[in-house]
Amino acid sequence: MTDLVTGRESDTYSTTPLHRVAGRLQSALPPGWRVDVVDLPARGEVGAQPVLRVQMPEEN
Repeated sequence: MTDLVTGRESDTYSTTPLHRVAGRLQSALPPGWRVDVVDLPARGEVGAQPVLRVQMPEEN
């Protein structure tokens, strides 16, 4: 399954340098934008690296 970290909780974003950058980026983006840190194993690869995903707001 996917480990997905979202939100603006300061303790969530303080765990790794990537999480800290995600928190700073989230605070700089306009309302509705979302920054996720996603830890996905790449096709069975054990040493996969997490990635940042920035999502635009959904238009209703």
